[in-house]
Amino acid sequence: MRMICLTENYICSFNEITLVIFSREEMKLASPFPVPGEARTTIDLVRRRLVQGTAAAFVGATAREATAAAPERIDTAARLFLSGAHAPGVSVAVMHAGRFLFAKGYGSANLETGTPVTPQTVFRAGSITKMFTASAIMRLVERGKVRLDDQVSKFVPELVKADPATVQMLLNHTSGLHPYTDEQFGRETRSAHTPQQMVDYIAAQARLLDFPPGTAYAYSNTNFYIAGVIVARVSGQPLGEFLAANVIAPAGLAATALDHEQDVVPHRASGYVSAPRAPGGYRNADFISMDPPGGAGQLRSTASDLVRFHQALFAGRVVSAASLAAMTTPGRLADGQLSIREDAPLSQTKPGYGFGLELGSLDGEPTVGHGGAIPGFTAYLVTFPRRHLSVATMINGDPTAGEPFIDVERAALHRFATAT
Repeated sequence: MRMICLTENYICSFNEITLVIFSREEMKLASPFPVPGEARTTIDLVRRRLVQGTAAAFVGATAREATAAAPERIDTAARLFLSGAHAPGVSVAVMHAGRFLFAKGYGSANLETGTPVTPQTVFRAGSITKMFTASAIMRLVERGKVRLDDQVSKFVPELVKADPATVQMLLNHTSGLHPYTDEQFGRETRSAHTPQQMVDYIAAQARLLDFPPGTAYAYSNTNFYIAGVIVARVSGQPLGEFLAANVIAPAGLAATALDHEQDVVPHRASGYVSAPRAPGGYRNADFISMDPPGGAGQLRSTASDLVRFHQALFAGRVVSAASLAAMTTPGRLADGQLSIREDAPLSQTKPGYGFGLELGSLDGEPTVGHGGAIPGFTAYLVTFPRRHLSVATMINGDPTAGEPFIDVERAALHRFATAT
């Protein structure tokens, strides 16, 4: 088991054999935040010192300190995923004001090899991709290359029949575009598709619009797939390349990218589905190509990278303050009503919907976040903005496991209330 602990002067990552220590001075070299008050402990970017031999005597004391500091309520909540047979593995990370408070893995990343989940384990993130795609659109808005009130057909003329749907309607899920991820598309998910093939498929759907643009809210992956296409066409780069340079790098993420099934990814988790009659209670998740999810759900990441991203987003390192304000404001329909996600699967409330972000609350605390589910994986990333506290939970299993996600978030919120 590997854990990360916070002490007065060090961040330490340890298991039974090795201990890695990051001093506050080392973090000054790697972090763009002021130190110590706003220190950002980006473990993958700082210099590492492997303490062995003479440090052996120190390992026991540090391990005891970290174990004592590990929040028992988060442990209990996270283990509900395992005991409830929702997933064989779980990763949880908590960050406050640029500083890690907790990062820990539970269970198995791969049942066949017996590989454990650690804070470095990489999972598919599903619809958490949407906030990254929305951030990319806002980077283009800031550069004057896209306007939120531009019609979608300005950039994707194949969708002229969707007029007057706008870019903002895509980001708010109010465009009316029919979900391409319906039952008919299911047989297509095993095959790779180019962005042009996907656009042509969407444009040729028997029903392109489910309602007149701007008149209702309906969650549709088509919105963010097309938003990703707009990013690529306007920037002249594949979506993954634009995200890497303009969203992922500014946030200081080391293990986050648009996923491709052929990629060799260190620490990658395998995806599973609960199967009570199968040996061990799980079977391998069905294979899908990662091309069709695109800007709606193609991301892979770690729990630690996800909380880093939210901390960077809210600190103004990814988009401007004006862009962030737009992203965290619920959309409005033509009749003035707010865009509300009635069916949010991992939310305690019916959240408003901004740009790839759900705006809700937990135990009276405002929340900004989003869930993600893709075959074999489920994740949720949430920030409590008044407390500058971000929590990410990622599992390699059942997307129906809503309550344990809320339990982890509640445990983090109340366990670290005094720290924030």
